[in-house]
Amino acid sequence: MNNPEIRPLLLRETAEIAFTEIKRFVETRLTADFHLRRVSAPLCLPAGSGLGGPAPHITFPAAGSGRTMEIVSRLDLWLRSQLERYDSAPGFGVFTVMNALRPEVAETAISSPHITSWAWQQVMPEEPITPRKALSEAARHIYALLRDTEKMILEKFPHLSPALPEEFAVIKAAEVAAAEPADDFLRSRYIYLRERPHTAVFIINEESEEETAMPAEAQGSVSGTLAVWNHMVRTTLNLADISIFPAVNHNNTASIGGNIWRDKVALHILHQTEILK
Repeated sequence: MNNPEIRPLLLRETAEIAFTEIKRFVETRLTADFHLRRVSAPLCLPAGSGLGGPAPHITFPAAGSGRTMEIVSRLDLWLRSQLERYDSAPGFGVFTVMNALRPEVAETAISSPHITSWAWQQVMPEEPITPRKALSEAARHIYALLRDTEKMILEKFPHLSPALPEEFAVIKAAEVAAAEPADDFLRSRYIYLRERPHTAVFIINEESEEETAMPAEAQGSVSGTLAVWNHMVRTTLNLADISIFPAVNHNNTASIGGNIWRDKVALHILHQTEILK
């Protein structure tokens, strides 16, 4: 995947310093611009709680209690429980720095079983909104945040050049597959982004295509992925994912949220050839 002729523009030690600047900037903006309260994330939860993300999980017995604990793999549902805990109003929410383990993920230049992200959830607005519009607006706001983050980095490290495209597009997964037919969707997406390296693309999954406006509490779970073409490792990078989560009972609320994959954001903005593990 790596081209041996391509070298990072920052030494590893300098890249780590720049990564710290990225973390500070993004977390401040998530609080100020997205109205998100920072909360502390659990590394493990009781096995079977349903709050630690999809299986497979790494489990271990908790000394003294006899309970089996599992390392989290995602925190969407746990963060939704925090919306209730803090009685978050529409347009407000929570975020955390997630550290998760996914044993099924390969160790490569752009991936690791150790997953880190800014995981967030925000209460959906009360007024009717289509799933596509809600996802698109959230994706545009997140991409604007990432572009502002890159501008900050370029001011501090002027020998770097912009890596995030100026152009941003929202497209359905079916349109990607139709534009670049291939044996599977991941290949279609790879070709689509490779041929359009100057555009950041938010791809809305098939189940997200319902355009009918509906009350927030009636919406189904729909999602999309923000991706770019990375010229350093010559492949696609997922920078964020966003989903809409429906209300499931009278004690729950519809929310929108997901993950900003901070290791991949840093790899892309800092012109690295592998994630900063």
